[in-house]
Amino acid sequence: MREVLVSGEVDPPDLVELVSKWFRKATIISISRCSIEYSGRATSTAREAPRLIILKKDGTLLIHEAVGRDPLNWQPKSEIYARKVDDETAEIRAVRTSPKEEVLVRVRGRSWILIADLGSVGLSLFGSEDDLVDELSRNPSLILGGATLIAREVSTPYGRVDLLLRDSSGNLVVVEVKRSRADVEAAYQLHRYVEYYRRLGLNTTGVLVAPEVSGQAVKYLGDHGLRFVKLKYPLK
Repeated sequence: MREVLVSGEVDPPDLVELVSKWFRKATIISISRCSIEYSGRATSTAREAPRLIILKKDGTLLIHEAVGRDPLNWQPKSEIYARKVDDETAEIRAVRTSPKEEVLVRVRGRSWILIADLGSVGLSLFGSEDDLVDELSRNPSLILGGATLIAREVSTPYGRVDLLLRDSSGNLVVVEVKRSRADVEAAYQLHRYVEYYRRLGLNTTGVLVAPEVSGQAVKYLGDHGLRFVKLKYPLK
């Protein structure tokens, strides 16, 4: 296959060289024995074990274990830094500045690596996110019983709010809509919108609407008093 650029087993120094060479030029896939440390909006650690590591061209890092669809750790659109610790150990760091986050992957021993030139043609959706927002703006009670629409596509310093509703008690409800599976980034964005309106002195809550949601997003929503509503397009 012409799309496969490199494949085979490598030692940690060679892994560092390949990551440094091909980052942002191709997709890098590695099966490695590694430990993981995350710091940022929270902290977490994962002890050493064999795992699947994926580095995409845009800086996205995904680390998978043997079961489950969701990655054990992930980091979107990061700067990736690789360095040799010694002949048996390498480190891969995925760093973001806004918000400030870092995932440190410490690889020990030989890895199996595949570097490939993958496509980025995207997915053709039947029913866009805008279509879903249109329907919800006409039927806000699908999100919250008794809610009424205030406005849609409202600009804030943190981005554009999909829908603003008012609940039956007169409180403001900020709604973030996702056409496909929502991850923790969507939950974090919703929280930023809610905090913005709260700082303006308004009693505000938030709802994330999507057909599916990640476990990390559910936890983040719960920790901040926000809700998830499961809705799939077309609405029934």
